[in-house]
Amino acid sequence: MRSLGRALLVGFGIMVLAFMLIRFIPGDPVAILLGDQATEESVRQYRELLGLDGTVLEQFMSYASGLLQGDLGKSIVTRQPVSQTVAIRLPVTLWLIAVTVVMALLMALPLGVLAAIYQRSWFGYVFRVFASVSLATPVFFSGVVAILLFSIALGLAPVAGYRAGFPANLRYLWLPAFVLCSVLVPILARVLQSSIADTLEQEFVESAIVRGLPRRILVWRYLLRPSLAPTMALVGYMVGALLGAAVVVELVFNLPGIGTALIEAVLGRDYTMVQGILLVFGIIVVLVSFVSDVISGWLDPRTKLS
Repeated sequence: MRSLGRALLVGFGIMVLAFMLIRFIPGDPVAILLGDQATEESVRQYRELLGLDGTVLEQFMSYASGLLQGDLGKSIVTRQPVSQTVAIRLPVTLWLIAVTVVMALLMALPLGVLAAIYQRSWFGYVFRVFASVSLATPVFFSGVVAILLFSIALGLAPVAGYRAGFPANLRYLWLPAFVLCSVLVPILARVLQSSIADTLEQEFVESAIVRGLPRRILVWRYLLRPSLAPTMALVGYMVGALLGAAVVVELVFNLPGIGTALIEAVLGRDYTMVQGILLVFGIIVVLVSFVSDVISGWLDPRTKLS
């Protein structure tokens, strides 16, 4: 219940910030958008389109009631509902994030466990170097290298583009997701390694090892589940970073996701589109964080008490 209350409170805060986005722009956003040659009639129409007519309280009540009905406003450029664009472009990004998380967990779990077991060996050293290099490499650079290697040289994936529908979309998503894993895998593996390593130093673990229980069996059978709790919680908090990185990856791989829609809206000064997309980003982060907290509590009930 505490996590749910926190999620609702954060969601309300995101809604308020999205509402204030246009109103924080220095000067009159309508005048900035239309220029000095705008007529009074066009200014009035655009102020109504942006929801800037009336008092601030009236504007907020109208904005909030529209959100409850799924109305994110209308695009200044296309005059189409923002929710329509979001409905078309968001599934591509959600698929990209989902494939990335699955691939990252499949890579991070064995890496984290092995790094915890062999942290004082050559494997632990190689793992630390890999994590540092991976985190230090810009996503756009990794994307370009991945295209040159896997798409052009080896022909294992399309250079760019997208085809909707599962499982056909996986052919276009696995390489961008692999690039995004460079953001997620090192962090998840390091957190899992640290969690398992801390548990391995406790007395009951040493007693089990002294009695003949192999360290690897101890880790895989008895320590992995509670050690996964902080890792799964971190996944929820990393979704925001993934969404930011996904914007770059979608541009590199020419994916028609919500990230490219955001860039197009920013370049076109489509303020209502930017406002709607950022609100959707915030809601996604809140929902995923809430779900990850629930999963974390199920994996390790002690986290419910903290």
